[in-house]
Amino acid sequence: MNNLRGFFILIIISLSLVSGYGTFSLQQMNIEAREFINRSMLGLFVDWNDRDFLTHTSNELQQKVTDEQLQKMNVVFTRLGELLNYHGAYGGLFRSSHNWWYINPRYKVHASFQGGYFIAIITLIKRQGKWIIGRFEYKYSFFSNERHAGSLKWV
Repeated sequence: MNNLRGFFILIIISLSLVSGYGTFSLQQMNIEAREFINRSMLGLFVDWNDRDFLTHTSNELQQKVTDEQLQKMNVVFTRLGELLNYHGAYGGLFRSSHNWWYINPRYKVHASFQGGYFIAIITLIKRQGKWIIGRFEYKYSFFSNERHAGSLKWV
């Protein structure tokens, strides 16, 4: 009876240790991924360059992105102008839709520019111990420079 009780206590302690280590590992993964996103996106938003962007992406994403899509992104960042405020990465870790055991870090980044706003949803993957962008979706809006009826006069 004492052996059985000791065995159950050992199982409970083992499960607690494994759970604690798993939680700590996921927190560390989230911290590392968020640091990568903030560092890389802030650098790109300050001085957009599609070649620099591609150095942060996976080979699969590089093969999917067309020259036309890269040119469109260049035009967007040219029209947005100078970065005014980078609001940081928000998000976290999510289970993959393809594999229950696989965790995808996914973050939303938001930045304000002289000419408008930019928002991106970025999914990361880790390859050879290094975070890279596996998926990059974005939308933007430009500030209107037209005077609308009923608005204040341009001075």
